[in-house]
Amino acid sequence: MATKYPDEIPTNHFELAEQLIHSTFDKIIRIATERRNQLLVQLFDIKQDYLRKENTRKKQVADLEKIIQQLMETSIQQNEVVKFQEEQMRQTRAEIQKCENETPIPTPSLNTEGLDSLLKQLEKLGSIQVIAVPYRNKTEPIRSIGSYGNKKGEMYFPHGLALDGDKIYTAYQNNDSIQIFSTEGKFIHEFGKGQLYPPYGIALHNEWVFISDWIFRTIFKFSKTNYKLIKSVKEGVNVPVGLTTDTNGKVLVADSYNNRIAVFSSDLKYIRGMGKDKLRHPRDVKINNNIIFAADNNEMNNIHIFSKSGDLLKSFINLENGEGLIFLCFDLYNNIIISDNWGNSINIFTHPTI
Repeated sequence: MATKYPDEIPTNHFELAEQLIHSTFDKIIRIATERRNQLLVQLFDIKQDYLRKENTRKKQVADLEKIIQQLMETSIQQNEVVKFQEEQMRQTRAEIQKCENETPIPTPSLNTEGLDSLLKQLEKLGSIQVIAVPYRNKTEPIRSIGSYGNKKGEMYFPHGLALDGDKIYTAYQNNDSIQIFSTEGKFIHEFGKGQLYPPYGIALHNEWVFISDWIFRTIFKFSKTNYKLIKSVKEGVNVPVGLTTDTNGKVLVADSYNNRIAVFSSDLKYIRGMGKDKLRHPRDVKINNNIIFAADNNEMNNIHIFSKSGDLLKSFINLENGEGLIFLCFDLYNNIIISDNWGNSINIFTHPTI
């Protein structure tokens, strides 16, 4: 059916229709442009967020690869240490067997006055020590604590020791934790597992336990009351090994790869270093009679003595075992006792005159 148009259409009706069409499409274009811009902004934000997450993922993968590499290197080092120690144990057993089959050599008469009193004092203090008794045929321990293994109350590669009244703290390397025993040998508690790898040196002061971790290259501070981690620092040390505290709570650390002794406050804020030009890979540090002793693993394996201000006072001993590990402590008479790892011996020296 044909469309009927009115006989006459006003001209302004066409103009109004044209304006309506233009305004409608202008509005559509404006809305579409705004929506396009919004989508572009959202797409840009999504892209930036993706790039940030991708960079984070790449960094985490790189960090994980570094940790895996360190763990592999550590595993290789530990296997070498285990093999070395097994060989040392085999040789030691062979020497003991040889000695037991020989005729005992008569021991010269020695003045043992005061020795029984000293043994009783050590028994009362609960020190884990091997005491050489001159009038007996064999060296016998006063008491043994722990046994071989990886469970609680067992030990494999124990390192640092610290005494707190009737409690003994030991840094237990193979289980990456600190174990606490009574002086009678009863297991009390274990802490630090999952936070230490592995613990090496240990020292106590007031209500705190300070621990060095040579793989994570970190100094840790735990509460002695509830065994909770209070603080840890990496700044200021590179492979911390032995450590000790002074009467004011300062923590002195054998900062092995920085070739010095690092001094921290009790809050683990770095204060200063000492012995930078005198030490090479120090392994242990102790304080006695208000002076500082550092065991140094240079070619001559010296013991260096520093004042509390950091001045070198004296070097002595010169053990002849090259790059061996040496650690030290003091007895009740201030004699210096040195554990010579590669020399397979415990050496006792009189306190040096400064």
